[in-house]
Amino acid sequence: MLRRFMPLLLLAIAFSQPGHTDSAEPQSLDLTLSNDEIISITRFGNQGDRILWIPSEYGVNKERHFKLLRSLSELHYEVWLVNLHESYFIPPGRSSYTRIPAEDIAELIQKSLPLDNRKLFIVATGRGAVLSLLAIRHRENTSASDNRPGGIIMLHPNFQADTPTPGEAIQYLPIVDSAQLPAFIIQPKKSNKYWYLEDLVARLSNGGSHVYTQVIDQASDGFVSRPDVNKIEEQKASELPLQIARAIRVLAKTAIPASRKLLAEDVSWEVSPVAETLQPYAVDSLAPGLQLDDTAGKRRKLQDYDGKVVLLNFWASWCPPCVEEIPSLGRLQKAFSKEDLVVLSVDIGESKKEVENFLQQAPAEFPVLLDPDGSMVKPWKVIALPMTFVIDRNGMIQLAYFGGLQWDNPDVVAQLQKLVQQKQ
Repeated sequence: MLRRFMPLLLLAIAFSQPGHTDSAEPQSLDLTLSNDEIISITRFGNQGDRILWIPSEYGVNKERHFKLLRSLSELHYEVWLVNLHESYFIPPGRSSYTRIPAEDIAELIQKSLPLDNRKLFIVATGRGAVLSLLAIRHRENTSASDNRPGGIIMLHPNFQADTPTPGEAIQYLPIVDSAQLPAFIIQPKKSNKYWYLEDLVARLSNGGSHVYTQVIDQASDGFVSRPDVNKIEEQKASELPLQIARAIRVLAKTAIPASRKLLAEDVSWEVSPVAETLQPYAVDSLAPGLQLDDTAGKRRKLQDYDGKVVLLNFWASWCPPCVEEIPSLGRLQKAFSKEDLVVLSVDIGESKKEVENFLQQAPAEFPVLLDPDGSMVKPWKVIALPMTFVIDRNGMIQLAYFGGLQWDNPDVVAQLQKLVQQKQ
């Protein structure tokens, strides 16, 4: 790969001077770190406070990101979009950011600070928020400079410590307890993170961060960059520049803690791969209660199925893996007698009308229960979707799975058949 070696100091000065000639087209620049790593950046605009945009672990969607950041720059911001996957030659994916050293991003932040009296604000998405806060803490521990970012805006941040394990309470990475920076969380409502937003805010606040939040209705995580967004999400994305501008104004008025504590560094963080088949449930546990109406208005209780094996699937229509597994769940039900095994699903957080409209396009051949208020999320410790529990004839959870499966896969059917053959 051909690398450009324009001197960093000259580059920073050129892009920090007020009145520098603007360009309608984004401009590419490379920042060279002290370890000779080169970070690829696309720059939009040149006036006003600078925004360092760290995309999610799934990388840059050039068409959607460029459209969004052009609009943001027109509000008199200079926006630097960082392409970490291209810079480090790693493929986008769930665990991609665990391979990037926090000290590199700390140096990137240092070199992104304007040389004049403007401020730097960080916008980070998904797991990019983890990497950003780890970098900020590293910089706090190693730099004596009083020139600090004015705050961080986090789009549906994911601070989950590892791949969710069904039945275990949500575990956050320790960085949430020591961020010490003004923060503004923008969280789509069609997301399981929405149900845990108050918990995350409490942890960040207790750690010394002043936190603001805004919930985006009718949008799901990734509405900014996913290629498969609907028209409503496209509209929500078009409104985001103004929302970010408002968030920056709020953060700019928020005092940054003057005293900085030296904090222990996290040695590492991981995102384990998703299992390929059903997993034994972690603890010997009686299934929590469940009592909800189905789409036909019939009240269904888990105890109504005593003596049968129950496969209970938590899902939502905005969740692609959830939607993909609906047909195979129907085929699974046909493979078993309903006297032995019953498939039930619970839609989380959507209205009856929304679910009915969706099921007209993608019929489910099993009962669909409605939980519009998310009342089952915390009792069942549903920290991500889809999440499935398999309950034996005695009401004990025996198997579980996070993620989408082909439920009529012979290996999965064999696991369930073994459970069905067990007597009470």
